[in-house]
Amino acid sequence: MKHRFLCLLLAGVLILGCRVPVPSANASDPITMQSNPKGIEAHALDLFASEAEVPSASAIPAPTAPPTPTDTPTFAPTDEPTPVPTETPTRDPNRPMVALTFDDGPNREFTPQVLDLLERYGAKATFFVVGANLSESTKPILQRMVDMGCDVGMHGLTHTDMRKFSIASNTKRFERMRGLISDQIAGGYETHLLRPPYGAINDKVKKACKAAEVASIRWSVDTMDWSNKNPKKILKIVKQETENGAIILFHDRLATTVEALEPVLLWLVEQGYELVTVTELLESAAPIEYGRDYRYKKIP
Repeated sequence: MKHRFLCLLLAGVLILGCRVPVPSANASDPITMQSNPKGIEAHALDLFASEAEVPSASAIPAPTAPPTPTDTPTFAPTDEPTPVPTETPTRDPNRPMVALTFDDGPNREFTPQVLDLLERYGAKATFFVVGANLSESTKPILQRMVDMGCDVGMHGLTHTDMRKFSIASNTKRFERMRGLISDQIAGGYETHLLRPPYGAINDKVKKACKAAEVASIRWSVDTMDWSNKNPKKILKIVKQETENGAIILFHDRLATTVEALEPVLLWLVEQGYELVTVTELLESAAPIEYGRDYRYKKIP
């Protein structure tokens, strides 16, 4: 019987040992155990609670209210400023200038080379074309002249002395020539300049010019490019005879003219000349008068 009681007691101790966590180092102290009226299980729970980290009320963030949406600001459209047109600069009538002129074209081989050189040096010129030379294939050439700011003038339906024709006949020929030039250029073109073939002119030609609202343009410097066909001689003539207001004569149907043109352009630019059209040259002094014969710009 005594043996059975010991077995039951041992089983009870084992059960309690499985349920109670291992106490701290002072748990085996009889005084400590006696001062804990809650019992072993309550003591274990107290120990667990004392070791757990309980956040304070201040550590718990208070919920924040969602931000109040603000209206997206709207801006009233501002009126775009009205562009102020820039004035076209006027030429200084006292600045030295000359007008280069080319007769007998257009030539499909050499005229484009002349235009290339003019463009390279920032120069303009006036081209007096022959009606018989105009065709569908020359349209790009005349269009380029105008696009570059050059003048296009008449040199006759054919290269014929105009003194042979009556006033009425010349007037009709001028109008016909003007139409041929206009047909070559997009949007049309109305010329008022004439270079009489050979520079031959009389009162009948002048009256026809006035009736057709045309001015006769001759020259003050003849490079003789058509005769000497020598680039060095051409340059020499230009150097000797050119002065402010000069109108210089070339022909854009000659290879030697193309060869001589670049040295001429270089020299003129070095001398400070502005290379302009006949219209710009003459109108820097006064409006062009129809029926008048011009050889150079009249210097005040």
